[in-house]
Amino acid sequence: MLARNVRQLVGQGLLPAEPARPEATVLLDWPLRQAAGFKYNSIYGVSNFVDHNPIIGKLQDWDCNTRTYDTGNYNHAGTDIFLWPFDQNMMDSGQAQITAAAPGVIIGRFDGNFDLNCVLSNANWNAVYLRHTDGSVTWYGHMKTGSVTGKQLGATVAAGEVLGTVGSSGSSTGPHLHFELHDAQGKVVDPYAGPCGAATSSWAAQKPYYEPTVNAVLTHQQAPVFEACPKPDQTNLSDNLMVGETAYFAAYYHDQRQGQASAYTVYRPDNTVFAKWNHSSTAAHFASSYWYWPLKMPTTAVPGSWRFEVAYEGTVVKHEFTVGKTVTALTSARQPAAFTLAPNPAQRRATLTLASQPVAGAEAVIRTMLGQLVSRQPLASRLTELALPASPGLYLVTLPTAEGTATQKLLIE
Repeated sequence: MLARNVRQLVGQGLLPAEPARPEATVLLDWPLRQAAGFKYNSIYGVSNFVDHNPIIGKLQDWDCNTRTYDTGNYNHAGTDIFLWPFDQNMMDSGQAQITAAAPGVIIGRFDGNFDLNCVLSNANWNAVYLRHTDGSVTWYGHMKTGSVTGKQLGATVAAGEVLGTVGSSGSSTGPHLHFELHDAQGKVVDPYAGPCGAATSSWAAQKPYYEPTVNAVLTHQQAPVFEACPKPDQTNLSDNLMVGETAYFAAYYHDQRQGQASAYTVYRPDNTVFAKWNHSSTAAHFASSYWYWPLKMPTTAVPGSWRFEVAYEGTVVKHEFTVGKTVTALTSARQPAAFTLAPNPAQRRATLTLASQPVAGAEAVIRTMLGQLVSRQPLASRLTELALPASPGLYLVTLPTAEGTATQKLLIE
């Protein structure tokens, strides 16, 4: 298919008959990034590299280890970059964007195929294929249906340009990016340099074999529940904790290794320490891992903005949350509404009316139910016009009041 497309594009003058710069090897950037509005420290881990051992049943990756696979008559030919944590939720929200590793021309693209696969099979995938100036070709596979770039065959893309988002189309056991590199003659190339890999790296900045990283530091109302593919996980996330409530403080890692210590600290609003503890894994290596601890927020907890920090391998990852009485915006006999919303769909706006004057520096924050930031708007008076989200769905509107954090659901149809 790709060879046919290349001949067609050459005939149309959209590709040179020979690579424009065959003598200059194109260096590759990392082909994944987090979409704007999300706040993970890292969104991925690597599950499989290229298999260098041609014998089925015997494995060898670029570092002479076995982080790869083969099956049937197939030796794994690319790098599998999985989403973590809550991969299905991340896929649903479009949190992980697939980007062009180098400038190139689109020589192949597929979209519209089923993207919730959970087993290895012969299913068709959604993918983009780019040819670069040295004649090399990069593959970006398993994309989410409907996310593939609208650019067609022969179109040029810049390095870092979004090609789609991560999905689980094709032969796939869960949401991940299969990234594959071929040279100008079509031969599979492992982009990693190592003792059992290439002599020279194809990466502009090669990542280490083990990349111990905290992907996310989060707070939960209840312990998270990881569901079987393809169901979304029950994240039970909450950045607004109430006094007297037991909260779950969690850290999510990729490439966590034995004996690597993490220092966990929860700080009050005045920067004093509420809780502190240490932990390290006894396992040799986890491609992905998570740990959580329940802590009860005392009835005497100081209301305001708290933070949870994890220090690990020379890096500190922070997560901010609030503690205080959560005031809903639903009117009841016992609790008057902290604010009201009057949507005007025709104007794509909503009028927000506060029950009292806004506190200093207050903002109305709109997020999706998965926590993605949609907008922030300062509150200068009791009456504010909010721009409605462009996409239909259920959203959360939150704002601070003198009594705590007020929250109301907003339905856009």
